[in-house]
Amino acid sequence: MRDAEDMEDGALSFAEIKAIASGNPAVMEKVRIDTEVRRLDMLRSAHLNQQHEIRRQLRDLPARIENSRECHAGLLEDIATRNAHEAEEFIMAVDDHVYSGKNAREEAGAAIIKAIMSSLWEDGQELKPLKRLGHFKGFTLMSSFSGREGETPKLYLRGKHTYEANLNPENALGTIASVEYALRRLDRDAEEEQSRCERMEKALADYREQLNRPFEHEDRLRELCIKQQEINRQLDLDKGDAQAVANDNMQPDDKDTDTFVERLTVKRTGCGQVNDLEGVA
Repeated sequence: MRDAEDMEDGALSFAEIKAIASGNPAVMEKVRIDTEVRRLDMLRSAHLNQQHEIRRQLRDLPARIENSRECHAGLLEDIATRNAHEAEEFIMAVDDHVYSGKNAREEAGAAIIKAIMSSLWEDGQELKPLKRLGHFKGFTLMSSFSGREGETPKLYLRGKHTYEANLNPENALGTIASVEYALRRLDRDAEEEQSRCERMEKALADYREQLNRPFEHEDRLRELCIKQQEINRQLDLDKGDAQAVANDNMQPDDKDTDTFVERLTVKRTGCGQVNDLEGVA
């Protein structure tokens, strides 16, 4: 037989401790049932939380899928724009000047850096947060600057969507390389967005299938709860600890006799004190 302190979840009722001490085998069955009920009840709570999450996903996913489809369509449109402006030689327009041929990349990069840095403070120190710089492969070159100290201005290409490139004020060729890479990676971005959209569509179908799915252990949990109530009645646990303590504290009638004698002694002592005080008076 296991000790009371070996029982799971520690604290036992007074009646349970009595049953353990008496060697009642039904107590071990009660502990087993209680443990299984707690386990299944935790699984049921997890199931309810999962159903709540499924409803949230069913509410949010359709809009997210639609946004993903629009993003993918925009990427495909930008890829088509880029491909339509492919040329054997590098061509970029910055501030209405077209750069092409030998050293065109370095010259265009320097022109971008100059245009951005010179536009940071213009018109009497008035900050211009957004500036159009030129065009490259059908995309508009733009820059922005938040005005925060120590922050480098941002460089973008705008088509159907807007893509960021890395502006390096110390490296003109590095700036142009970043612009070209931003357009080259559109194919990968489109593939990733399509995969993301397909994953969300599959998740939506799965969630719809799982919605309102019943808890798989519901019958077993109900059966154990009935057994739990039966064994509690068998062990006389439904009366509660207060009743059990009250029954155990019942003592023979001599305690009442002693109490009466004590009360009588106190009364006599009190009377004697009163008499003594009257004598003094």
